[in-house]
Amino acid sequence: MEVRAALRIRWLYRIGLLCFTVGLAVVYLPVWHGDAAIYLPYVRSLAQGRWMEFNPGEPSSGATSPLWVLLLLPGWLALGVDGFKLTGAFWTLVAVLAAYEVALRHSFCAHTAALVALTAAVCCIPWGFLGYETPLAALAGMLALRLHRLPRAALFVAAALLPLVRPELWLVLCAALVAMALRRRTSETLLAAAALLLPAAYSALMHVLTGSFSSSGYCRALALREFAQLRLGFLAFNGQFLLQLVQSGLLWLLLALPLGIARLWRQDPPRALATTLGAGAVVGFFTIVAPPNMLRYLAPVAFALGWLGKNGLASLRLLERQRLRQGAFVLLAAVMSLFLLAHGWRDLQRGYAFELITERECAERLNTLAEPGAIVLAYEVQIRYWLRPDLKVLSLDGVTDGKIAPYAEPARVAEFLRAYRPRYWVANIAVERRPFLASSVLERALRSTSPQQPIYEEEGIRFELLERFDPQRLPRGFYGCTALYRLSYSDPPPTSSP
Repeated sequence: MEVRAALRIRWLYRIGLLCFTVGLAVVYLPVWHGDAAIYLPYVRSLAQGRWMEFNPGEPSSGATSPLWVLLLLPGWLALGVDGFKLTGAFWTLVAVLAAYEVALRHSFCAHTAALVALTAAVCCIPWGFLGYETPLAALAGMLALRLHRLPRAALFVAAALLPLVRPELWLVLCAALVAMALRRRTSETLLAAAALLLPAAYSALMHVLTGSFSSSGYCRALALREFAQLRLGFLAFNGQFLLQLVQSGLLWLLLALPLGIARLWRQDPPRALATTLGAGAVVGFFTIVAPPNMLRYLAPVAFALGWLGKNGLASLRLLERQRLRQGAFVLLAAVMSLFLLAHGWRDLQRGYAFELITERECAERLNTLAEPGAIVLAYEVQIRYWLRPDLKVLSLDGVTDGKIAPYAEPARVAEFLRAYRPRYWVANIAVERRPFLASSVLERALRSTSPQQPIYEEEGIRFELLERFDPQRLPRGFYGCTALYRLSYSDPPPTSSP
């Protein structure tokens, strides 16, 4: 009877996680985010036989995950943008259920496995539903923890592909290799290390073709450092991220993480050492290089956080009794579930519609105005989806081309404009919110022009206001188009490209 009851509980959790995830996926079908929509031009280019092109004919390292672009392709070919969203939903469901099954195999406790699965869900939802590579990152993190169990051929393939999911997975993978080396699995460790030469070669090739190993990685890290409000010496933290840790309940798992690692030291010292090194590297990355502002950045370590965090909680004397421990796990899982439901309701109410997020209105205006081959300067670069193929998008934050990176620290925006000479500018409030753009020539042009005074000139650059767009149509949190400008330059173009 006890075995049947345990099996029944396991299946109840499976069905519950399935229904919960699918239900939230349905909620998010009409919801879009700008950063995730950046993948659309890459997938469309791949469908046309061109690898990693944002602007047609121009290689780009702006897609965070080349592997995710490949996985999005079948859905795109079948159903277009709907297939794009459904692919994200499918892989999110796979990530949540995989976390549950892997945890169940190791703990044999459905309550524990559900907590680990919901930890993965909090890090993957809604981001996977929106088209981010987040669920793939969560699955890659789980696979990295099991590298030592893979056959050699699978080990080689996994080690070669995992770094192409997200940059942080280099850290996770290196920690896994340390664990294998400490177990004296020398041949497997060398095989995996050799496999890493393939993604390293790919990154080097992209650097040669585009001038950057990963323009999205570099420029996104710059943005995250700018948005970090809390600083402690060389460490930086984002207040919104810390608040989400509290609201989601993940803070309790993070606080219990040292206890979980200490418990692992007693059970498996080699893995504990690798875990400690990996955790230290991830913490350093997230507090020095790129302080995260969303929980999705934890996806590569979501399973490890859930597993070690619950082990840490189980080590507390307060939770020695099994009933109390299971009750605490169920309560924490309920907090996570409520957080996801509240998050979904809020995003649904905001009105993040596809045509608004991809700036269709402004793009169609440009399609009628712009001369062939014109360069369009844009912060929300997903406008590329609607633009004519001959128009080129120049990224104001560098996420797709990295061209502004040398001019961002210190800020030299006017030099950037004269170097790349965009003809049109899709203006928005990013020039007020981003520190390196605030007080720049772009911010002054936006502030100084109006329908009554449409011309502004500074440093040999002439801004002509073509149209104002109602900012009230924009949902909160989206830096949509508020004005459209035509730019001209008093000096001749440079004889060589920068």
